[in-house]
Amino acid sequence: MKLVVDTHHLMLENAGTKRVTVNLLAELKMTPGIEVTELQPGYSIDKGKSVASKLKGHLMRFIWVHLHLPIKCRLIKADFLISPEFNTPMFRPCPRAVIAHDAHMRAQREYTSALWFYFYYIPFIELAIRRSDLIFTVSEFAKKQVVSLMKVNSAKVFVAYNGVDELFLREKKPAALPNGLSKDLYILFIGTFEARKNVERLIEAFGALKKKHPKQTNKLRLAIVGQPATGIHSDRSQQISVLIKKLELESDVVMCGYVPDDLLPFVYQDAAFIVFPSLQEGFGLPIVEAFASETAIITSNVCSMPEIAGEAALLVDPYNVGDILEKMELLYFDIALRQRLIAAGKLRLKEFTWRKCADKMLSKILPLVNKTATK
Repeated sequence: MKLVVDTHHLMLENAGTKRVTVNLLAELKMTPGIEVTELQPGYSIDKGKSVASKLKGHLMRFIWVHLHLPIKCRLIKADFLISPEFNTPMFRPCPRAVIAHDAHMRAQREYTSALWFYFYYIPFIELAIRRSDLIFTVSEFAKKQVVSLMKVNSAKVFVAYNGVDELFLREKKPAALPNGLSKDLYILFIGTFEARKNVERLIEAFGALKKKHPKQTNKLRLAIVGQPATGIHSDRSQQISVLIKKLELESDVVMCGYVPDDLLPFVYQDAAFIVFPSLQEGFGLPIVEAFASETAIITSNVCSMPEIAGEAALLVDPYNVGDILEKMELLYFDIALRQRLIAAGKLRLKEFTWRKCADKMLSKILPLVNKTATK
């Protein structure tokens, strides 16, 4: 089977979708009988920062996804196309599947401009997803959300859990940490500064923890790894900066920015624990990355997080600063609890592998290709 994977988004991002695509590609390429071809444009689709450059970037991405990609699929006689993120062609160049990681654009409509939502997202992203032959999601929660909010036929929607990147499974060893962080003396958050990531409530809870236990937490820091969101309506970078100053936490909150992959596992493994109090996730990669790093994690009791975490994380009401404080306090002072969560995480991690993800997808793709070939 000649399988084409659209990798144009790898030119644009370093977020979770990139990790999904890279790892899924590696597994597909190791599958006997599958000839994998990666396709991406030979021209820039970078959005830039000015209004003009953003518009140009969106236009070039549109041309690639909806015009050039389908043409290339036909020219090389592709048997099947996989779009690993939301952008997939409007018209069918061959049987195809798209990975719809969640429906947060619908679920958190207030953080998207009306112009973008109605004139681009609905006609060129959501409608194209509905037209796909197969739709894969990354959790049962995401499947329910995609079906209900995007009005997708549930019969062609299937769950294929994400795995964990191999870089988190390598031998653990000491490493130099960024920004003067010290092993076991920081709480870690990883994610973009989108509103849905809930960074501000985390900072408030951390400030309350420092105020409540000044001596015991004197050297404790909150390390925030991530970058501003790409959408101006959802980015909370400025609000986060203002809040840190307001709470006088400038010396206690360490803004690490983007941390490269070769260093990221060490930042995970040396944290006292991780807090991932997101309001909206289709999967939540930091949860399984924490399991692989043998670091305890607190995560939200909403959306996909309880499904992915199982019994291996401490769950929190992400809308309640007091609850976030209480769970952080509990985990900080109870080292035995941390060890129990770490042990449970190592067992839970076995459910999430990229081989399982690839096999689940291929179990739905191959019958469709065979059916098409016999027509």
